[in-house]
Amino acid sequence: MAERYSGKENSLWRGWISKEIPVCCIVLISINVLIFLLELLVPALGSWLEKEGCFGVIYLIYDREWYRLVTSAFLHADAEHLANNMILLYFAGDIVERSLGRVRFCILYLTAAVCGNLLSAAYEISTGGFYDSIGASGAVFGMTGALLFLVILKRGKAAEITIQRMLIAVALSFYAGFTNPSVNNAAHLGGLVTGFILAFVLGIIPQKKDEIRRF
Repeated sequence: MAERYSGKENSLWRGWISKEIPVCCIVLISINVLIFLLELLVPALGSWLEKEGCFGVIYLIYDREWYRLVTSAFLHADAEHLANNMILLYFAGDIVERSLGRVRFCILYLTAAVCGNLLSAAYEISTGGFYDSIGASGAVFGMTGALLFLVILKRGKAAEITIQRMLIAVALSFYAGFTNPSVNNAAHLGGLVTGFILAFVLGIIPQKKDEIRRF
């Protein structure tokens, strides 16, 4: 027999979902995981997606394929690559989304992905070393940069993360990248700086009362 719930209970449930669950963060993680699973289950599709969606400055200069600035951020080389990015996205993105709101979170995420790739393009041109790259690292480092700003703003009281711990986490992330020649550190740096600046810019724009999240 079906049970009935009072309007008050439904209202409380909807309120809990809207305030406590990082919906956009979870949706982005789900999209990345689903795309990766499709690549595994349909190898031909996976090869096509990587070929047509990867990023490289050559595609911008000669083919004007600007969409690659975004599509490359939803592709991953292997399960470890995906897991590392998605774990970091959840832990940093959860706090950022609840602090800035969903719309601003999405703006920050996509802008960090694009700017990370643009700095990567500039690095390719300056060094003359051209390569294809994929991964959400630029966007994820954007979340890290935004979280760093929020931690500094809250003087180390944001989500019980001290400024020192946050700086150490960022330093270790870059160290891990620089010790791996296959990692696109330019995209990491571009995403981090973009996230830090955007967290400040978006944070000073007045929010509606129901958009404000506590952390």
